Order: sequence, then structure tokens, then C-alpha cells
Amino acid sequence: MQEKALNWLDRLTKSARLTPKRILKIYTFVLFFAPLAYLLLLQLRAGAAKQTITDSIAASPATTVSIIVAAGDFLLGYLCWIDGGALLADRRQYMKFMKLQLWTQLIVGNWFCLLFAIFALRRGEDLPEESKVKPSQLLSLTYLIASLFVICFVFYVVLAFRAVKG
Repeated sequence: MQEKALNWLDRLTKSARLTPKRILKIYTFVLFFAPLAYLLLLQLRAGAAKQTITDSIAASPATTVSIIVAAGDFLLGYLCWIDGGALLADRRQYMKFMKLQLWTQLIVGNWFCLLFAIFALRRGEDLPEESKVKPSQLLSLTYLIASLFVICFVFYVVLAFRAVKG
């Protein structure tokens, strides 16, 4: 069963011509522009309710946590845009980055980025084994943002328990 799923995933990524470089470009695009679109949506909702955006955010703790997640995604997208080449130069760094992204995007519920992290892990073997490129700063920041996402996940769980209790 697992072998069939992996074969299907490999065929899907190859037929869509998803190379590690292309996956990282799409991933960067989503990480960079999705938080901006989310903030625009929040501004539109606040405007429709005739509130300021800060009043709208303060009224909902879940929105506040999601803005923290969006800020982390935006920062990752920006740094992938700037330093993505160094990430693509070394398979080990790329795989570490994508494994970390797989778990962090899973816990914050970003399913699109989770799917592309899975694609990236399957296609990461196409990258060069090792290179003389110095380690990317992006990987260090990813660990920091991962810890922030874990804290946000805890906040989500606390908010869910409070909602259940009433």
C-alpha cells in the first residue's frame, strides 16, 4: 500500500514537472503572498463591520494567533525568496528545511504548504548530495519559527478547550 502511494506521488510530481527548484518557487510564492492576502481579508472584514483592524483582531484571540502564524509564514517566504538558491545547493539543508516545514505546517493547519513539503521531500533526491556552500541562515530561522508555530499550536488547543467548556 505504501509503495503504491509513493509511486503515485512520484508519478504525480513528475507529470506536473515539479522539480525541487519549481517546488521551492511555488512554496515561496504561497508563503509570501498568502499572509498578505489574509491581512487584506481581515482589513476588508473590519471595514465592512466599521471597525479598525486592531479592534477586529483584539475581539478574537484565534485571529490574533493566526496573524502570528501568517507573520511567520511571510518571513519564511521572504527569506526563501532571498536565500532559496543556497537551500537548493545542498540536499541535506533542503531536506532538513522541508521536513521541518512538513511538521510545522501540519500543526498550524496550512494544508497547501504541507502538500508541497511532501512533494519537496519526494523530489529532494534530485538535488546534489553535498556542496561547498556555507549553511543557510534560513535553516536557523526555520527552527525559530518552528518553535513559534508550536507555541501557536498550544494557543489553538487552549482556545479550543475554552470554546468547548463554554
